[in-house]
Order: sequence, then C-alpha cells, then structure tokens
Amino acid sequence: MKTRIITFTHSFVAVLFLVVLSGCWVPENFVANVQVNKDGGYTFVYDGTLAFWPALAAIKEGSFDKKMEEELREMEGEMKSDNDYKKVRYTGNGRYKVFVEKKGLPGETYYFMSKDAKIFSVESLNNGSLKISGILPDDETIEQLRTIGAKMSGKLNVSVPWGAKVVQHNAQREPFFFGLFGAYTWEINDPDADPFIVIEL
Repeated sequence: MKTRIITFTHSFVAVLFLVVLSGCWVPENFVANVQVNKDGGYTFVYDGTLAFWPALAAIKEGSFDKKMEEELREMEGEMKSDNDYKKVRYTGNGRYKVFVEKKGLPGETYYFMSKDAKIFSVESLNNGSLKISGILPDDETIEQLRTIGAKMSGKLNVSVPWGAKVVQHNAQREPFFFGLFGAYTWEINDPDADPFIVIEL
C-alpha cells in the first residue's frame, strides 16, 4: 500500500521529517498472528487500530481541525484499494480500525505496512530461514512517540509447524507440551519491544 503523506502545517516539518524516515503509523490495541506452514508459506493477520502519527502530533499541539479530519477520512478509501485490507474504518482523531490478511508464498517477503513504514515483517533469509520481527524505532523516534502520547499496545502470536527449528527468539511465552499447543507470544506495550523469531524449516 502506498501511503500519502499529509502535511498539516509548517510547524510539523521536523516531526514529518522523522515520519518519512521511520514510518507514519503507530499500531494500537491490536492482535497480530503469523501462521507458518511446513513449506515456508504463511498467513499474516493484523486486527486492530492504526494511528496516523502526524495527526496525533497535531492533536497534541491543538492545531487539529475539520480539514485535517476530512483528509484523513479520504485515506480510508486508499487503504481499501489494497486487497490485503479486508476491513477499514476511520474512527476519528487520526485512527483507523483495520483487519488485514496476507497469505504469503514460500520464499516471499512481506512488510506490514510497507518496506519504508514497517510495523511487522516476514522475511525470507538467504539461508532459507524465516525471520518474523516487529518495528524497532531509534531512540529519537521513540522519544517523539512518547512526547505526542502515542502508545504501541497489542499482542503478536507466531505459530510454528511441527518439525521446524526455532533458531532464535525473544518471545515472552512459548508453545507448551513439546510445542504441540500454543504459539510464541509477545505482549507489546512499548515502541522498543523489538519482537523477533528466526525459524529453520
């Protein structure tokens, strides 16, 4: 999905510069699931809210107005043009409720929402492994997010097929009963959570 950058006022030049570098979106109140298949294919699902960073900054500054709200509402249609976005609804104040489902082929890399504005990614590595990870903003960006009151909050679940080898991960919870039940799970409540897992199929 190609994201349109809305420039609200000249006072946001510095903030928007950071947005261009690190992405425009903040995931809120979400559940993200990745189901990995034996052949390396996968299904990625995101069910939750996406907050548009410049809008949150405008609200924090007190410069958010009806024109900005109208422009943000128009972006709902742009999101719906992407076939992976099954449901999109603008809920106001720069926030969208979305349901995204992507079925990836073996060896296919996927970036949610895009390579330049990555929130989650499923990457096929050169050695045949699969790496699933979340965004890790730099320290300056994290500070900007906290300044405007943006909060990443949600859960990531990764289900791994029987027989696959988990090379590395930092999940808070793992599957139980010899890996037969449950998933690798991360509770994400901060921009520097940095969830990741590397799987050998």
